[in-house]
Parts: sequence; structure tokens; C-alpha cells
Amino acid sequence: MVSIRVLVLAAVAAAGRAAGMFDGDSAVRQLTPTNFDLVLERTSQPTFVKFYAPWCGHCQTLEPEYERAATRTHGVAKFYAVNCDVESNRGLCARYNVQGFPTLKVFTEKRTKRGSRRAVDYQGARKASAMAKYARSMLPSLSTKLSADGLDTFVTGTQLPKAVLLTERSKPGDLWRGVAAHFDRKVQLAHIVNPDSATLERLGVDKLPAIVVFPEHTDPSVAELYTGESKYLPLAKFIHATAIARKPVRQSKAQTNPVALDVQQIETQADLERVCISPAGSSPVPILCVIGVIALEPEFEESRAEHAQVVTVLESVLSGQRLRSPHAPTQPNSNSDDYDEVEGDSSADDTSEPSPPLRVAWVNALSAAGQQVRTMFGLSDDLPTAVAVSPRKHAAAPYHGAFTRADMLDWADQCYEGRGMRRIAGELIISGKQEAGHDEL
Repeated sequence: MVSIRVLVLAAVAAAGRAAGMFDGDSAVRQLTPTNFDLVLERTSQPTFVKFYAPWCGHCQTLEPEYERAATRTHGVAKFYAVNCDVESNRGLCARYNVQGFPTLKVFTEKRTKRGSRRAVDYQGARKASAMAKYARSMLPSLSTKLSADGLDTFVTGTQLPKAVLLTERSKPGDLWRGVAAHFDRKVQLAHIVNPDSATLERLGVDKLPAIVVFPEHTDPSVAELYTGESKYLPLAKFIHATAIARKPVRQSKAQTNPVALDVQQIETQADLERVCISPAGSSPVPILCVIGVIALEPEFEESRAEHAQVVTVLESVLSGQRLRSPHAPTQPNSNSDDYDEVEGDSSADDTSEPSPPLRVAWVNALSAAGQQVRTMFGLSDDLPTAVAVSPRKHAAAPYHGAFTRADMLDWADQCYEGRGMRRIAGELIISGKQEAGHDEL
């Protein structure tokens, strides 16, 4: 490990050689404070994070080995990197007590009481084979071993959807363990060794190994048989589509006025008018429009998966919002800085039902509309990000923080009360593509 205190001249000389570290088609993704917690929270696969500086010679030597380790463990472990030379990342590097470069941390499936993953220092050899071996050794066993008789009890045991491997092997291999770690806390996985013929016939299985997904915890008879390749990406995609994507989002029983769980995409000015501006003009309560800015490249599996995860967070923000009385005032705020208090008079005898004040949408950061939204509101280049817009007051506030439900709900409440909101310079106009519907290539 090399000390952080290095000669400035050496740093400048090396920076040009390594400016493209982990760019392009790399199997290693870059993390920032905006996406770090979101990315780590959504999986329990062993996760390597390399804290580095582009000018560091040891970092440059490690790069190809780290890249190969990431490729070799695809579906079993995750490999990421944090550039500590970037000003906005330095707080993240300090958070993990990075004293020199490169520093390798491995995040395990174990979690703190607050749900964040625990990290250990990687002290092994800086070779692809050693890092890959270590990652596989850290892969947790999250698949439950079942008897055929216990299948129905397992399926109905919790509200999570289920996926079950039927196999002749005494223990599931790394592929299944990697899938189980990937879907930890979202889908429960199990395996049955040498299932009897009655179970196979019931599930429509004629050869082993076989994988069956049970999307409904209330009905074990509803099952989907996987018929694809024994490879991570198609299998994970099938489980996601079958068990998660079509699963209804449950609303809180406390909501007397259910909120439509619909996070819509903004591509044109007409979309912006329909989703944000028009509802604000007709609603009995002031409307706050939360727009998530996400980089979606639909041709890439990883990008589609990340997009789906962010939209899930936005959906949870929409479903978890605090409903508002049409006559309930917001708290005054002396620091609102040219942002007027939200209108409304207090009424002791108000009997009207509370209303949903949030509209939630997303825009592709790589599209013309997305680029205009980022410019209009001065949003960071770190993605995903978001902005809260009050069309009625012509004000907005960018989001700074982890892309999690709790943090974003707190932020939305603060914005609704006027905190952090600033007047928008100019009109709320985007000139994105105007023609009706199109298919993504």
C-alpha cells in the first residue's frame, strides 16, 4: 500500500495515464455518494469496493487483476470502485477510513441494526485468482433446504415470493447461491434434493435440475417453471420478471385515500404538463412533483436492473408519502429563501379526507429531456438523482443524499414545507421528443 502523501509532480504525471480507469465496457462499476448505499443495499453477494486514486501506480497495477476478478465471479460477487481523487467522493472515502491507495473493502451479507452491510478489509493477494477465490468463499448460503412435504408450508410461510431448485446434488452450486444472495430480502430461495415423482409431476418437471418460481405466497398451485439456460443473467432476469416485476405494491392500511402507484416517464413537454403541471393547477392541496433522473441504456442488462431498482425506490416514495388535508397549512420556515409558504388556512372543523400531495416521475438522463431537466435545475452529474418541483410556486430543490425510501420521504416532506426550495429561473419547459410513443432500440 502506498501512502496518500505523494509528490504532486508524480500525481500529475500518472493522472494522464490512468484517467480512463474502469471506463467504457469495464465489468467494474464506479460508485459515488449518491448511489453507494443504494447499490450495496440491494444485494447480499460478496461485494468488493476498491478505493483508489487514478495517479496511484499500485492502483494502476491492480486494475487489470481487479477487472479479471470481476469477470470471473460474475453472478457470484460484485466489484465496484470509488475514485477518492474526486472531491465529491472524499467524504465517502473518509467514511471507510481510507488511509492509502488502493484500499480494498469487502462487504458481506451481514448487516448492522440499521440495515447497512458490514465491511471487512481484504488482506489477500492482489491477483485475480486470489480475489475470485476469496469472493466465492464469502458467498453466503441463503437457500433453505426443504423436503418435498415442506414445499407448501415454505411457499405460504412469508409474504415474499419464492423460488425453488429441484436437484440431485446434495448441495446447491455457486450459481444458485449467487442468485439467492442477489435476491436476498426480495425473494426467498430454497432447494429440494432428490424430489419424489409426485412432486415432479405436480410441478410439471420432467428432468433435473429444475427451477420453479412461486410468485404468490397465498397460492402454492401458482408456479412458473424456468426453461432457460443454467446461466446467471437469464435466470436472474426470469426470477425478477416472474416474482418481483409483476408483484403488486401493497399500500398502507392507514391510507384512507389510496395513492395511485404509478411512476411515469417524462419524455416531452406534454408528459411534464400531464404528470406535474396540470395536477398542480387542479389539486385541492399544493402538489410537489418529484422527478427521478436515471441513466437508462436499455441494451445493457446491468443498466436495466439498476433502472428497475431506482424506479422501485420511487414507487415506495409514492406509496409512503404523508397525505395532506386540503386546509392544513405547512410550517413556516424563515430559511426558505424567497420561497413563499404553501398556501392554505387552518380549519378546526375540516372534515375533508387527506389528499396525496406527491406526483412521482422519472426521466432518462441520457435523453434530450433528461439533459434539459438536469440543466434547468442545476442537478449533479452523479446519478441517480432527483429534483422536487412545485409548479404552483414555481420553485424547486435538488436532492442530495442516498437514494433510499426513508431519506427521500424526509426530503420530500422538507420540500413540501418550503425548506430548501428556490425560485426557478425561466419557464418549466422541455423540448424533448414530441411524437407519440416509440420503441426503444
